[in-house]
Amino acid sequence: MRILFAICLLAFRLSLFAQNVDYNRIILPPNSENIEFSEKLVQLAWKNHPDNITQQEQVEISQIDLKISRRRGLTNLRFGANLNEFNIDPSSDLGNRSLFFPKYNFSMSFPLGDLFLNPLENKQNQILIEISENDLKAAKLLVRRNVLQAYNDYLLVEEIYKIQRLAMDNAETNHAIVEESFEQGEETYDKYTASFNNLNQRKITLLQAERDYKNAKLTLEEMIGVPLENIN
Repeated sequence: MRILFAICLLAFRLSLFAQNVDYNRIILPPNSENIEFSEKLVQLAWKNHPDNITQQEQVEISQIDLKISRRRGLTNLRFGANLNEFNIDPSSDLGNRSLFFPKYNFSMSFPLGDLFLNPLENKQNQILIEISENDLKAAKLLVRRNVLQAYNDYLLVEEIYKIQRLAMDNAETNHAIVEESFEQGEETYDKYTASFNNLNQRKITLLQAERDYKNAKLTLEEMIGVPLENIN
């Protein structure tokens, strides 16, 4: 029983390891070839939307902050040097006063607190880098989900619009037949009215489907930054 449990636990850990997310593939690299149209949309959204650009720049800022904190010790390091006038010009030392002054005077100062604070600041900035990188990964996942979801919605309403367009054409054809029959006295007024009302209802449904289709297209284009027609 214990052996079986150990085998199951090992398999579970291996499955977790195998399911690690490759965040470099969440958004396919720009040089990727033969990719699906939906993946191109994700690429464009990641590349063009200002929020995503800001997220990438935030990582760069956190990296710069770490470099600054690592070099702060050099900024606080002070060197000093002093030469008295009698060493510079011995002929002016008529009273041998240089005997009372050091020939050279060098000094160096370094705030003791930096020895303790700077490592903590570096660690803090390193953590901030990890946080910004995690935010970037989360942004990639969110962009991919939102774009693909918007694309699925677009495809759905596009298909609905095509169906309603076809239904509208059929309604127009049927009404034309009923109308002609009614004018020739071969059809009742009630059937003509029902055909006319059905045609108007089809028009309304088609207009709504067209609106939904255009809005879905606008939503998707807002994410990717370019018209769908411009994507190769």
